[in-house]
Amino acid sequence: MTYPRPQLKLLFVLAAVFLAGLGAREWRAGFPDAAERLERFDREDPPPPIPPAPGPRQAPRWAPARPDSPAPTSGAQPPRQRASSAPPVPVADPRPLDLNHASADEISRLPGVGPSLARRIVEERDRRGRFESSDNLRGILGMGPKKLAALREHVTVGE
Repeated sequence: MTYPRPQLKLLFVLAAVFLAGLGAREWRAGFPDAAERLERFDREDPPPPIPPAPGPRQAPRWAPARPDSPAPTSGAQPPRQRASSAPPVPVADPRPLDLNHASADEISRLPGVGPSLARRIVEERDRRGRFESSDNLRGILGMGPKKLAALREHVTVGE
């Protein structure tokens, strides 16, 4: 059975689109960090906070206006120190993380592991059962030999 020329062209175009989509899916699975960066490329991040405008510094109300004038005696007290608005820095846990009991959020805190890779690790654990060793991570998309070598000291597999 032979196809007319327009139908053959359409079949080839559909096959090319299908193969291009398959290649893009495989690339995204192999490089999840790059795919995530690419997805965030055109999204607008919130602007950084605006620093206060430089100008003449004014003396606090409790300080004397001139060096030769006495300090006010109206009971004014120096201002209290404000707590820093920066969030506290989490202290790194020196113990390795147990892959058989950790949640996706805990796994995503490991160096080089993002939320999508952490989710795939948890899905693989749910699908296959517990990990016997950290080498079982090698079968997960996005987990290459370098990343696995970097994670070995941070993870463990328990009962």
